[in-house]
Amino acid sequence: MKFLFPTFLFALFAIAIPIIIHLFSFRRYKTVYFSHVGFLKDIKKESQKKSRLKQLLMLLARILTIIFLVFAFSQPYIPTENAANTGSGEIVGVYIDNSFSMNALSEQGQLLERARNKAAEIGQSYPAGTKFRLFTNDLEPKHQHLFNREQFIRQVSAISQSPAAVSLSLIHNRFDMQNKMQENANQGTLYFISDFQRKITDLENFSGESVYSYFMPLIPNQVNNLYIDSCWVEQPAHGLNQEENIVVKIKNSSNEDYQNLPLRLFLNDSLKSITNFSVNAQNEITANLKYTNTSGGIQLGRVEITDYPFTHDNTWYLSYFVEPKLKALAIFSNTPDSKEGLGYLTALFENDDYVELETMDIQSLQISKLAESNTIFIINPENFSTGFLNELESAANKGTSVVLFPKLTQPASVYNQLLLKFNANTISGTDTTSQEISGIDFDNRFFRNVFQERKENALLPKIEGHLKFTETIRSGETPLLWFQNNDKALSVVPYGMGKLWVFAFPLNKKNEMFARDILFVPSIYNIVLNSLPDQQISYIIGGEQTWFLPRNISASRVASIQIENRETGDNFIPDVTISEHGMRLGMVGLIETAGHYLVKNENETIASISFNYNREESDLRYFSPAELESRIELANLEKASVLTNVSSNFAEVLQEIQKGKQLWKWCILLALFFILTEVLIARYWKQ
Repeated sequence: MKFLFPTFLFALFAIAIPIIIHLFSFRRYKTVYFSHVGFLKDIKKESQKKSRLKQLLMLLARILTIIFLVFAFSQPYIPTENAANTGSGEIVGVYIDNSFSMNALSEQGQLLERARNKAAEIGQSYPAGTKFRLFTNDLEPKHQHLFNREQFIRQVSAISQSPAAVSLSLIHNRFDMQNKMQENANQGTLYFISDFQRKITDLENFSGESVYSYFMPLIPNQVNNLYIDSCWVEQPAHGLNQEENIVVKIKNSSNEDYQNLPLRLFLNDSLKSITNFSVNAQNEITANLKYTNTSGGIQLGRVEITDYPFTHDNTWYLSYFVEPKLKALAIFSNTPDSKEGLGYLTALFENDDYVELETMDIQSLQISKLAESNTIFIINPENFSTGFLNELESAANKGTSVVLFPKLTQPASVYNQLLLKFNANTISGTDTTSQEISGIDFDNRFFRNVFQERKENALLPKIEGHLKFTETIRSGETPLLWFQNNDKALSVVPYGMGKLWVFAFPLNKKNEMFARDILFVPSIYNIVLNSLPDQQISYIIGGEQTWFLPRNISASRVASIQIENRETGDNFIPDVTISEHGMRLGMVGLIETAGHYLVKNENETIASISFNYNREESDLRYFSPAELESRIELANLEKASVLTNVSSNFAEVLQEIQKGKQLWKWCILLALFFILTEVLIARYWKQ
């Protein structure tokens, strides 16, 4: 214990006054004569003992009264271990958690409203010359400035809820960095006003030695929450008449079990699929929604559950594009082998309504056709020009699939130019023997649902000679078909947003057995179907900041890009950048509301993007004040503490922070208590 005005302690010498009065009694006694006093001797002895005890108790009460009055004027206090610096250069930071979880109610009202009021109290409690920094989950640039007291309170009153969620360490470390950069700044004080959800309270990541941190927990009422955590699809590419399987992860952060609740999928505002689910308390499940793409174009979907009072996490928005037609380009040369292979491909796609095959001689090839095609077949070529290879690489980078049928008689160096560009294994030699295809990767998505049963000794086509390839561990090449000697017959290499498919043999008359085998149709057709670029069906607000236009949209045809919120009609112009992968749209800080956003080019909708709120706010588990103190100890934060008296007037809290725990009020109460004690003893103690 320490004293704010220790010189007042000299007044304790006043204790001598009641002691002197007690020792030298100035009371005069009267002599009363009795005829016989023999019976009064015992009464006299007993009265003297009681009188002496009464006088001692009154003396003690007077001494204690003087002691506590002196203490009250000396203003005793118990200093806190981490009292904030109160110098003139102090900068005060205040973090207001304005996330969705702060919409919860407490006994004193809504948490966000209480947080704003408490922040305003903090501003009013500091002297007029104090400088403030304000932090919210939005991390707005306007809050990076230093505010005076009036400006700070105005900014606090304008804070509204935000879909963003940030960790407390980000706020702490940013304030520490800004404080160190401020000239003539003393050690700063940072107040965290939050419900302290477990996912954002990462005290172990706090850094810096110049910040005093005070945690002001707002405790909400107990609330149950059931929410959609995430959604994804089994196949990231989407074709016409393709069966889709949307997997939905649902989490239950409450202590209540839920049984047979409906899960609905709406596609283009029509109910497309529905299923029921059950989930236990503090658990999670995954549910499946299956349907078939029956139409092409943009598909806008949403998955819904029903749960209250938190509704921001009951819906998951998703969207993707279904190509109404797939464009395939077959490039051939003026040789018999090449024209033979071309005949097999044209026969396969001749009457196909979904795949549109176009053929071109390599000598009269229109380079622009490469980027417009989903799949490019190169049939038994003799050579490549450098310009052709560069355009082919560019098309693959943007999502086109390139399929190579090689010619066995050509030098390996001709094809290795192409293989090296795509980071594929190069040709090491030729095997002229006849080999049967003996292996199929049934587990690969490429052959999934193609064969009804797997036969170990199935009769597969024989190939008249094939190329041999090197084996590089760093290559991402995947064999799909292989020969009896384990040489690969068909492999795929991902490249950029596209793929390179490499056959180890030519497509010609000698290998007609393969062209007429049951294996030919699913292999070639699935290559075309798998040429669909993978699509991300949804994004998280505050996550990825850029988005690429689909490859079927030519940058040359884009005049003026705008993004429109489908529900509200609000629109904005993104930052547009042209790169090797296509047209990139920058949307930093532009998306604040979950939903479908339409990408428009001169009022024509050319694509869609779906955004969802961050689900970190949906896990309604909090740290109690006691748990926060334990975590402070574990993180070894010497300049951090928890303010448990959040409901108190902050001016008193601040005085306690700056000067320690004040005891003068208790001293006055005790002094009054002992005065009353003396009065009661004097009045009611009968001798």
